[in-house]
Amino acid sequence: MMAVFDKMKERLLKAGVYDDDAAALCWELKAYAAEIERLYAQLREMFQERFITTAQDTGLSAYERIFGPVREDETVEERRRLLLLRLNLGNGDFTLDGFRRALDSFGLSYTISEFPAIGRMNVISTTNYSPAEQAWIKHEVSKIVPAHIEFQLSFNTMTWEHWDALDRTFGTFDSDDMTWDQIDNQTDSE
Repeated sequence: MMAVFDKMKERLLKAGVYDDDAAALCWELKAYAAEIERLYAQLREMFQERFITTAQDTGLSAYERIFGPVREDETVEERRRLLLLRLNLGNGDFTLDGFRRALDSFGLSYTISEFPAIGRMNVISTTNYSPAEQAWIKHEVSKIVPAHIEFQLSFNTMTWEHWDALDRTFGTFDSDDMTWDQIDNQTDSE
C-alpha cells in the first residue's frame, strides 16, 4: 500500500495541491491507496489468469471449458500441460505422432491399432470417464481425425492386465452366462 500512497503523495505535492505536512493529505491518500491496492491486486490476478502458462485457477477453468475437458482433479501443472498440448495442433499434425499428441492432450491412457490397408484406426482408452465426458471427448477427437480414416474410440477399463489378474479362463466366463458389458464392467472384487 505504501508504494501507491507514496506515489500519489509525491505527485500531489509537486502539483501544489497540498502542503508537505498536511494531515488531511495523508488520511485522504491512505484511504484511496487502500482501494487502489485492492484493484491492483485484482488486475495482477486477472493478468496472471489470462495466460495458460501462469494461470492458477479461474483462467485454467475458463480455457478448459472452451477447449476441454475440465480437469479440476489434476494438478495445475498437468492442466497447463494438457491445454498447451491441445492448442499446439497444426496443419502438419495429421500423422500418427500428431494424432498421439492430440490424444495425449485429453489426458487419455490408450492404445492405437492401425489398419492402413482398410483406412481404419481403433483407439482404446482405459481412462475412466463418465458417459457424458466420453461423448464429449469422442466428438472433439472426431474433429481432428482426417476424413478419409475410419475411426473408432472406445472407453474400456478392462485391460489385458486386468483379465490376467482375474485368473479366469474364457470357459469360466462362458459358464457365468454374462454379457460382454457385464464382463467389461466386472471389478476385481467380483
